Amino acid sequence: MISVIIPIYNVEQYLERCIRSILQNTYKELEVICVNDGSTDRCLEILQSLAEEDDRIKIIEQANQGVQTARNNGFMEAAGEYIAFIDSADWIHPQYFHSLVECMEKKQADIAVCGCRKFNESEVIAVSFIPHIRYCKLTDEQFFNNYYARHMCWGRLYRKKDIENIGFVPDVRMGDDTLYNLMAISKLKKPVVYMTETPLYYYFQRSNSIVRTADYKKSMDIADWTVKNYKSDLRYEWSWMLLMQAVKMALSCRYGAILHEDQEMVCRSNKDLKVLVRRIMQNKQIPNKEKLLHLIMRLSPRIYRCFRIKDDPTMKIWEANIRSTKAH
Repeated sequence: MISVIIPIYNVEQYLERCIRSILQNTYKELEVICVNDGSTDRCLEILQSLAEEDDRIKIIEQANQGVQTARNNGFMEAAGEYIAFIDSADWIHPQYFHSLVECMEKKQADIAVCGCRKFNESEVIAVSFIPHIRYCKLTDEQFFNNYYARHMCWGRLYRKKDIENIGFVPDVRMGDDTLYNLMAISKLKKPVVYMTETPLYYYFQRSNSIVRTADYKKSMDIADWTVKNYKSDLRYEWSWMLLMQAVKMALSCRYGAILHEDQEMVCRSNKDLKVLVRRIMQNKQIPNKEKLLHLIMRLSPRIYRCFRIKDDPTMKIWEANIRSTKAH
């Protein structure tokens, strides 16, 4: 059985679409754990109506505490062998669960990941049966360099036994999905991860979402957490990923702080970077080339900027907008 955990807060216009896409899946052995995080709109009413139609729906009510706590509380009630997280404004393809479970069982995977399609309010997506969904085994480098594989807790299945002792961290305001996913990977001795590029998960981009309105200061949350909590264990082959992600977030924060002339945050990020890069240099799993690169980027913000703009040229537009705002 799959335990599907859905954190819910003030999404009355999207909620029924999300829940019905789950209930109508071709895979039926589900429990749908809906955690109402203190919604002030009609979410609870919608959930109660749907629960009357389908007894696989379980409703948990809590005062507003945030998505991380909602997911953690949902997990505490989960009884399934597999765990799936789905966000309440999103929806899934009818073959979503069947495809992921089949991959987990046939490939003996620890995690199975699918592709994602983003959409907005003006788009209508036509869904059709997919006769063959091909999965490929990911190396550690492929996993780390794939945006959806590395950053999201949705669009995948976990085995419950593998994530029993980890949880979402409420203090991490940006990148909490990333931190959770990399903690899960870091606890597996020899991770077996399969992925399909076929988009079976549909991610709804709302104009007021946290992702769109996040500021550079929140990038430090993962770095701060990792400085305090990261313990390298060379028995776990992919544990280096969490360390590398923390460095990336600290570098990103420092970049934003320099542009905003926020000297306090520049100092704070430099302090974390000193610790994190030292740990990278000591880690035997990280190639020497990566060690040297991150040492140079820590010492030279200008070199970091060059690499950042090479990967994403639109960063120049972001810089120009910040300078324009400051000028006014």
